[in-house]
Amino acid sequence: MPHFQRLTIEEARNLTRDELLPRIEEEQKYWYSRIHNCEMKAGDDAAFRTFNEIMHTVIDAVADGRPTDQGYYTQTLAERGEL
Repeated sequence: MPHFQRLTIEEARNLTRDELLPRIEEEQKYWYSRIHNCEMKAGDDAAFRTFNEIMHTVIDAVADGRPTDQGYYTQTLAERGEL
């Protein structure tokens, strides 16, 4: 059982990137540990896809080197029309 709360699309839409980044780091550790230790179970694939969708929405602009505006980290994803 994870020691964190898995992110949902609805929850992620209502959080800022500043709030999401630490949660994504924790959930990423959880998923990659399960994958590398061959501990994935039936049903995990849908939850992992949801996590990946959230993660890429949150980090892709910075990872790709695209410019970000002032509200990039402080506005919720819903306010920005993302996810």
